[in-house]
Amino acid sequence: IARSTASSFKEVTSAAVEFSRQGLSIQQTLKATNAALLLARISGLDAADSVKALTTAINGFNKEALDYEQIVNRLASVDANFAVSTKDIAEALSRVGSTADEAGVSFNELIATVTAVQQTTSRGGAVIGNALKSIFTRISRDTTISQLRELGVAIDESQTGIERLRAIAQAVERVDRTTANTI
Repeated sequence: IARSTASSFKEVTSAAVEFSRQGLSIQQTLKATNAALLLARISGLDAADSVKALTTAINGFNKEALDYEQIVNRLASVDANFAVSTKDIAEALSRVGSTADEAGVSFNELIATVTAVQQTTSRGGAVIGNALKSIFTRISRDTTISQLRELGVAIDESQTGIERLRAIAQAVERVDRTTANTI
């Protein structure tokens, strides 16, 4: 693994120890370690942060049955096609992964959201991840949903986090159009 990922033996053993602590088999540990060190190489993250990002993605989105290689491939693909780095996406995932999953946001939707926000705001992955975590947490509260309904937002408990964000955006658009028409 060290040779194929251009990593030091120390980095490989450190990542492998972290994955083995999670109860992975030897084969799973080797695959996860290889993926983490590939992620470190393409993203500029250190090995520990790569392990953290992959662990968050695997544990946070376990319903999607993603494997480590799929996660790294998706992150690298987005990096290659959009103005966002793998490092920023990985940092955002580390902060918002499980909260996004609880809000019904899929792995791909989360990557797309982070990418769109990063391209628009030029903020880093850590800032975006923390912001999305706050947003998904707050728009999941019953009191917030009630308050948004009172303001005319078509929102309910059955919607996913992305659907709720879309409903809020549509309500803001309506207000903008109404305001523009009255000026």
